[in-house]
Amino acid sequence: MKNTLRRLASRTDGLAMLVLAAFMGWLALAGNYWMYLNPKFKPVTLAAAVVLAVLGAYAAARPVTRPNLGRSLCYLLLLAMAGLTEGGFQTLSASIDSDPFNVPASLPAPEKTPTAARLTIGGKDYIPINTGELYDIAAKGPSASLDRPFAVRGFVHRSPELDVQSQFVLYRLAVWCCFADGTAVGFRVKLPKGTPAPADKSWVVAYGPLAEIPEAQRQDVTVPGISFSSVAPAALLTADAVETKELVPEEAYMFEWRQQEPYAF
Repeated sequence: MKNTLRRLASRTDGLAMLVLAAFMGWLALAGNYWMYLNPKFKPVTLAAAVVLAVLGAYAAARPVTRPNLGRSLCYLLLLAMAGLTEGGFQTLSASIDSDPFNVPASLPAPEKTPTAARLTIGGKDYIPINTGELYDIAAKGPSASLDRPFAVRGFVHRSPELDVQSQFVLYRLAVWCCFADGTAVGFRVKLPKGTPAPADKSWVVAYGPLAEIPEAQRQDVTVPGISFSSVAPAALLTADAVETKELVPEEAYMFEWRQQEPYAF
């Protein structure tokens, strides 16, 4: 028994690399990769998994003569962390209603549906665009582009100060690499007269053109709970209509933004 454990420990390095390679491959091909990294990095992750698998197989075939217990424990800790991120936190917190991690352990695969060239509401066509792309348009200053009818989706942030002005902030999280560089990018939205504000943190689509905010009315708005946020300071969306929609989890984040139509939406 002792010799068996020693032989197993001597191959820990190789076995750990093989398991990690398998996890990376699964994450890129079948797992919730988009919850960790921008999907454009999948080829890099798969290539790293292949290299790691080759090195792991070589290391497993050539066991070390003096197994290192500390290193083996580090591998076990890494595997435990991977298990927790892929459903473990949700399982541990399932009985706590107020816990923000209290969601189903596995999210349904989002349906991939092509975005129409125009979205129509009230007999009027709107250009689908995401908040990052719209932010770039607004940042260029006053132009004919601001007057185009846009359809933009995102989360709602409300505050007493905004409620008084019949406004709310519409934002999405822009992810270039991973969530460490995630930034909430959004706009103040002016509600149509007589329209009640949508619920805070709800997912909506707002339809309308951009309008320049007078210098005296400009203000810094931040999104609470997010480390980095960028709400357009000089333009707001004057909504013709606001629709509450059901959130598809993968749509909560922006992984790309384009300079011209068709926009990523």
